[in-house]
Amino acid sequence: MTYVDLVLRTLSTGGETEALIGGDTRLTRSQARDLVFRLADGLTRRGVRPGDGVAVFIGNTPEAVLLTVAVHLLGCRLVYVPPEPGPGELAALIEKAEVAAVVVDPGFSDRLDGWHLQDLPGDPVERTPAADFTTVSYTGGTTGLPKLAVHPERSSVKWEAVRRMPPSTMLCNTLITHGSGAGVTRMALVTGSKLVLGPSRFDADAFVRLARDEEVATTMFVPPMMYEVLDHPDCPGPQFLGVSVGGAMLSPHRLRQAVERWGPVVFQAYGMTEALGIAVMPATEVDLSRPETLRTVGRPVPGMEVEIRDGDVWVRGPMVMEGYWGEPPLRETADGWLNTGDMGYFDDNGYLYLNDRSKDVIVTGRTSDNVYSRLLDDFLVTLPGIRQAAAVGRPDDALGEVVHLFLVTDDDNAVDFDSIRDSVVAELGELYQPSGVTIVSQLPLTKVGKVDKRRLRARFR
Repeated sequence: MTYVDLVLRTLSTGGETEALIGGDTRLTRSQARDLVFRLADGLTRRGVRPGDGVAVFIGNTPEAVLLTVAVHLLGCRLVYVPPEPGPGELAALIEKAEVAAVVVDPGFSDRLDGWHLQDLPGDPVERTPAADFTTVSYTGGTTGLPKLAVHPERSSVKWEAVRRMPPSTMLCNTLITHGSGAGVTRMALVTGSKLVLGPSRFDADAFVRLARDEEVATTMFVPPMMYEVLDHPDCPGPQFLGVSVGGAMLSPHRLRQAVERWGPVVFQAYGMTEALGIAVMPATEVDLSRPETLRTVGRPVPGMEVEIRDGDVWVRGPMVMEGYWGEPPLRETADGWLNTGDMGYFDDNGYLYLNDRSKDVIVTGRTSDNVYSRLLDDFLVTLPGIRQAAAVGRPDDALGEVVHLFLVTDDDNAVDFDSIRDSVVAELGELYQPSGVTIVSQLPLTKVGKVDKRRLRARFR
């Protein structure tokens, strides 16, 4: 039994109970169930068949959430398309994904062609959910080229266990096309919780209002979001039953503030696009008198194996992707083991701590998204006057990291930072916007001739 079976079963009961809220839209369970089947019918009428890839370029709306369920209902491959990439990377992603259809929110249609979501619903034709389907999520990889992590539907036991959790009111802060947002939406639908969708672009004012007006009980943050809420003049008090934080390294100082504000309900969850759940630090084990409990990401989740190899965190288990679309499955290349790209260690009690990322990905923005520095480096050297370029993350109290550029320029050609910034945004999107630049005579190199970004980052410590 898949999560889709459980969602439809839940939506078949308590028909007038509110199920999804987003913007001006409020859907009951019966309305949500009806729309799932109508969206599935619309896809079928347009020729979508089991096994086809369906790319969804969508925001945080009730209709978009139910579209993802409808794609899986038909046994299709759901391809999440995030809004961060620039036009060139979006086109490369869609081509690589080999999809039969693209569905877009009207607000995104100026960036990607496809069927408009509001035009998609057909008739409420009852269908038996497919037994097999996959979810494909975008990740830029360390080279900056788009990669697509494939997660097949598995672990029905997990969803049966989730279904036994008591329903509550859950607020989704992250995009539903990201792993955390997708997980929150599915958990809410399976448990029969009321799902409240925050705006597609996080806004602390909106969070405060929704948390108050909808009497939110559980929510999930990436660290910069939580920091903004904690600093908000109307930050909610201890109303939550559970607050999950993940997606980037979390400041122990800020975690302490959250626990002091909301009580012993805040916990860390460690995962990534390629491995959706790796470790968790339960709220009940966070002890303000023991600082180490504020730094650890906890112990491995049940069923997951975690090893430290030469300082790198390796994982294997049911939460790990099958592989990247178009590339050999992990089980054929490394016995199912995945190098997370994070560096860490275990203490004597089996708690995992993360030290740093071993790759050069810059994690920034209020939603802790990835900037792939190689992609930025390659673009920068196409601009007039720039001979060499290296983008690194500079520590930032509000965003975790911001993009900083080290440039080697032509002696007789001064560069305009504002022009560089505008060109980057136009080509790669706002997420890649640099916050500062340092002009150098040469870039430091490793012994094998590669740019030594560790030495560049060390300038900010």
